Amino acid sequence: MKVIEHSKPTLGNKENRAVLGVMRTGLLYEGAVVGKFEEALSGYIGSRGGVAASTGTLALSLALLSLGVTKEDEVIAPSYTCRSVLNSILYSGARPVLCDVNEKDYNISFEAAKKAITRKTKAIIVPHMFGYAAEIEKFSRLGISIIEDCAHLVGATHLGKKLGSFGDLSIFSFEGTKYIVAGEGGMVLANDAQLLKKLRGLKEPDSFDYKLKHTYRMTNLQAAVGCAQLSQIETFIRKRRRIAKIYSDHFSELDVELPEERRQSMHVFHRYMIKIKCDIHLFMKECYKAGVKVKQPVKPWPLHRYLGLSGKSYPHTEHIMKSAVSIPIYPSLSDGQVAHIVKTVKSVLSRIR
Repeated sequence: MKVIEHSKPTLGNKENRAVLGVMRTGLLYEGAVVGKFEEALSGYIGSRGGVAASTGTLALSLALLSLGVTKEDEVIAPSYTCRSVLNSILYSGARPVLCDVNEKDYNISFEAAKKAITRKTKAIIVPHMFGYAAEIEKFSRLGISIIEDCAHLVGATHLGKKLGSFGDLSIFSFEGTKYIVAGEGGMVLANDAQLLKKLRGLKEPDSFDYKLKHTYRMTNLQAAVGCAQLSQIETFIRKRRRIAKIYSDHFSELDVELPEERRQSMHVFHRYMIKIKCDIHLFMKECYKAGVKVKQPVKPWPLHRYLGLSGKSYPHTEHIMKSAVSIPIYPSLSDGQVAHIVKTVKSVLSRIR
């Protein structure tokens, strides 16, 4: 039996032609194609410009460095997110200050973040988890630098604007399981010309004065795939939302909590999350036996556990870790596969509840 993967990139002739085009030039290193990708994404999101990086983690590190974050500073972030966020904060030397999240939408709690602000707070990282908007407009009014973490989306909107255009900086990831893929890679977008200039300076590998730096460069090969993927973004969004509607229509009769959507925001469903009342590990195991990979998207632990912090301060995060799972959703799923996923989820839940 062939198992339906949890995540899978949607690749085709456009990506093949883009890669072959770069191969024929022999210019595989960072060059004009990377610049084209930077312009394409920043133009689509509605930002002044972008600076590409070799990974999403390094894009976030660049963003923190451009804000002048040092070991004297604190950076606020949610506990329920991937380890790359914590890694980037620790790379910068700053002290991570972790907050709980909203139980319904998995995004960083505005009230918890507001309470965590001190005179040492330099920035707040606001991920839009699983393709759905955080309350970014509230964070933007705090007078503190905001980094939108858009690793889970491209094209989602909130209050009539593309997510990624609200914060001082926004970061994107193009790793193989993300919304658009390039194999690897990331990008920082900004509206401020001085910030963009600083980002470029931080990334530049060659200078007359020696400074300790990562290699941040993206290759033309990655950028070519990224451009091809971005050109199909509206189709990707439409297909994901269609599959999500099928899931919601079928799962609404089950005793599970489904993704919420607010009128002022458009969910683009990087992940389709449900909360269940049975043992999630048993549920995942039984789904796999039936040919469907279901996963915990944040694993093995939320960030506060890596820092040895008590879960009592993160009750929503702790509950989500015990109850939330991600159902496969991506544009290349066939109608037959979607039907099998629906049947599997219903069958397994009926047996183990």
